[in-house]
Amino acid sequence: MKSRYMVLFLSLVLALALAVPALGGPTNPVASVSATIKQTANKALKKAKTAQTTANSAAAAAAAAQDSADTAGKSATAAGTAAKGAQTTATAAQNAAKAAQTTADSAKTAAAGAQSSANAAKAAADAAQATANGKLGNTATVYGASQGNTNTTSKSDFVPCPAGQQITGGGYELTGTGSNDVVPTFNSSYGDAWLVALERVTGAPANTWGIRVAAICAGS
Repeated sequence: MKSRYMVLFLSLVLALALAVPALGGPTNPVASVSATIKQTANKALKKAKTAQTTANSAAAAAAAAQDSADTAGKSATAAGTAAKGAQTTATAAQNAAKAAQTTADSAKTAAAGAQSSANAAKAAADAAQATANGKLGNTATVYGASQGNTNTTSKSDFVPCPAGQQITGGGYELTGTGSNDVVPTFNSSYGDAWLVALERVTGAPANTWGIRVAAICAGS
C-alpha cells in the first residue's frame, strides 16, 4: 500500500515539473510547440499582409492600365472615324479634279476645233480678198469734207469715187454734243458714190452736231 502511494506521489511531482519549468523540470514540450506555431503563424500573417498589399497594388495598376487602354481605344476609334472622313473628302476632291480635268480637256479640244475653223475661215477670206483684188484692184477709202457742228434737225452728204473706180462700201462719222440724238434715214451707195442722210430724233434737245461721210472705192 505504501509503495502505491509513493508511486502516485512521484507521478504527481513529475507532472507538476513538466507543467511548470520553474519547479526544476525540463522545458514543457507542449508550450514550446505552441510558441513555435504562434511564431510561424505570425510570420505567415506578415507574409499574407505583404502579399495582400502587393495584390492591391497590382490590382490598382491593372485598373489604371485598363483605364488607359479604354482611353486609347476611344482615341483610336475617333482617329479611325476622322481618317474615314478625311478619306471620303479626299476621294470627293479627287473625283472633282478628274471631272474638272475632263471638262478642261473637252474645252481644249473645242478650242482647237474653233481655232481650226477660224484658220480655215481666214484662209477663205484671204482667198476671196485676193480674188476681189484681182478683179477690182486694191480698195481705198475716200473721205468727204467734214460738215461742222451746227444746230440743225437734219443733214446729208455724199462722197463719189474717183473716175474709173467703183463704190464697194461706205459709212459716216458723227461729232458734237448732239451726235447721240440723230439717226440715219439713208446710208447706202448711190451710183458711184456713198450717200448719208440723218435726222435729229423728235423731242431731242437742240444740240449741235456734225457729219463726215466716207466711201470705199476699188479700181477696175
